[in-house]
Amino acid sequence: MILSIIIPVKNDAANLQACLQSIKDAHTHGIDYEIIVIDNGSDDNTLAVAQQYTSNTRVVPDATVAALRNIGAEKSSGTLLAFLDSDCTVSENWFKQIDHYSQDDTTICFGSPPDIPASATWVQRCWYQIRRKGSAEDGAFPIEWLESMNLFVRRSAFNAIGGFDESMVTCEDYDLCMRLKSHGAIVCDSSIVAIHHGEAATPLHFYQKERWRGISNVQSFRKHGYNLAELPSLLFPLVQLILVAVASLTLALSLGGVFPLTWWIAGVVVWQAPLLLLAFRKKDHDAGMQQAIGISLLVNIYLVARGISLFTGASWANQTAVKTA
Repeated sequence: MILSIIIPVKNDAANLQACLQSIKDAHTHGIDYEIIVIDNGSDDNTLAVAQQYTSNTRVVPDATVAALRNIGAEKSSGTLLAFLDSDCTVSENWFKQIDHYSQDDTTICFGSPPDIPASATWVQRCWYQIRRKGSAEDGAFPIEWLESMNLFVRRSAFNAIGGFDESMVTCEDYDLCMRLKSHGAIVCDSSIVAIHHGEAATPLHFYQKERWRGISNVQSFRKHGYNLAELPSLLFPLVQLILVAVASLTLALSLGGVFPLTWWIAGVVVWQAPLLLLAFRKKDHDAGMQQAIGISLLVNIYLVARGISLFTGASWANQTAVKTA
């Protein structure tokens, strides 16, 4: 098996060096691999860093991250494609954990959501509880979709569906997995560990990233078809925006003496109770009330950001310097 590791990057020299060095340190005999770095037009020394580790580099300015990954796949020669972000590092046993998939033709896509670094902020720790899917102890299990930061796809299946949809600004990984499902199993294996060092570290950064990530939601659903399981991801953000507007209006009316403030407080409690219950279910077993409150706050921000992104669209994203990782 030849593993082709495809890394899109822009102006991220320091993280890219750590990423490439971690791959080199983790490599074990028995798996031949190549690294393909696709630079999105960096104006720092990112390309020079890449060329220290691989001769397979290409500069493609002003392209979507989906297009960068497709170009990397076209340039590669592996039977298994690994898509890794430049601000990720891989664990020491990364290669060992993927070795047995070389003989498992039924699994056409596998990987796991990246972990967070030990120095993670409270925002990163809290949101990790939401996006994590199982643990190393759970083994491998079927899943609907995986993020493209630590994603492995068999070339045959990737080519069969035409790769990533290059017209999509975001959600290209979700769309890819929806189209891959008809070709074989998609598996989450949390023993395949990568660390993502670029997760949003503050509430504001988190809001910006989620607003950016949400701009292709509707486009994604239109392309692969709506189903009832996916509807909440569109409806909940819209409901959240309505509730925010209603809460703001009723607060003003309460402060103006139109009706008691206690009524407004009761309404907010009813609104927030399900989100807080979700936060308690998602929090780490050893964590306390503080983490649950943090998760609840981020869920509120997430819903608002995703709701606004449905209306602002790509025009806002093109004007905002938000990192695409």
